[in-house]
Amino acid sequence: MEQQKMEQLFSYLADNEEKFIGRLREAVAIRSVSQQRAFRGETVEVVQHFRRLLEGLGISCQMKELGEETFADGEVAPLPPVLLGHLGSDPQKKTVCIYGHIDVQPALKEDGWNTEPFVLTEVDGKLYGRGATDDKGPVLAWLSAIEAYQQTGTDVPVNVKVKANAYNGQQF
Repeated sequence: MEQQKMEQLFSYLADNEEKFIGRLREAVAIRSVSQQRAFRGETVEVVQHFRRLLEGLGISCQMKELGEETFADGEVAPLPPVLLGHLGSDPQKKTVCIYGHIDVQPALKEDGWNTEPFVLTEVDGKLYGRGATDDKGPVLAWLSAIEAYQQTGTDVPVNVKVKANAYNGQQF
């Protein structure tokens, strides 16, 4: 890729840093703790949230239902759906798969967090929040890169497939 296009991409990312941090802040605030029944609604919400983000980039999406989960007390609840998406179908391009889980493990400040886990907080230039690096943040970074390509008029050099699941209890 020519130097000028790369500079445009990096400039777009730098100029929109606050917007991207805002997206991470929104995602971290969704308490998508898949293993706790009390948060099952928010776990579904995070899938819908990411679907809206993907569709905003022109990524075709579908959500696939995965069945039900029976909890230890015998209560049954639907599993959060898995989010599948794709962008581009050029046979001349390679295809990249973006995979990430967008649910999180339980976290409370009294568990040893220095900050509230579901509030994105900057400390010494670093951002802290549940899911910021595992795995909401990395998925958002990919989406930010795609947005930069699109907004600078640069052709996305690969076809993209996305799989985002919000349930750590089993492999899909």
